[in-house]
Amino acid sequence: MKRMLAAVAVFTAMAATTAEARRGERTGFNFGTTVRVLDNEERTHAGEGSDKNTHLTSNSTQVNPYIGYAFEPFNLGLSFTAESRSSELKEADADGMTTTTRKTSVDGKGFNLFARFNFGKVFFFEAAGGLYDEKMKVDIETKTTTEGDAFVGEHDAYEVRGVGPGYNLGAGMELSMGGGFYFTSAYQVRIVQLRDREGGGELGRKRSQTQKREVLFGIAHYAK
Repeated sequence: MKRMLAAVAVFTAMAATTAEARRGERTGFNFGTTVRVLDNEERTHAGEGSDKNTHLTSNSTQVNPYIGYAFEPFNLGLSFTAESRSSELKEADADGMTTTTRKTSVDGKGFNLFARFNFGKVFFFEAAGGLYDEKMKVDIETKTTTEGDAFVGEHDAYEVRGVGPGYNLGAGMELSMGGGFYFTSAYQVRIVQLRDREGGGELGRKRSQTQKREVLFGIAHYAK
């Protein structure tokens, strides 16, 4: 992270002195969105070091709409992040007698103030910070087969909610498609720290800290 911050500072300083190319095309009110979609499926089989077969499926969707105002060479504005992800992990003993299924679903949102430095006709650096709110639901079920094909089982379900600050740093490009529309691609490092949200809006102990490296794609429009 320190190396990335240093690189961003160096490139920003270089761009400020050398990138006097046309920026006028990216001025005025602007809005757009970026998206990220992931799907994953993994299977492992019992063997040395493990006596269980596992099957993991997961998916994640993130949308980041924003609105801003650009004046050479900066773009300042407000962004919103909405993320939904879920996973299902099934673990089965090699003999098939015991199976555990864990389902997890997460809904998160965040509001950020962002600042971009536009340079070189199409490029930008971005820094943003804001507040995040995340709700996670977990459902765990264990079934064990007994004699006569009967089974006994356990079921546990709970929900937790966290609130806390987050920020992201990144860089990207906006490629003109004509008519004020741009194709956007960006790389970001996002860090979010959450604390348990308790009754009355009070925050409890630290629950999690996540760091994500994301490649995002989207579309933007500048209305001069």
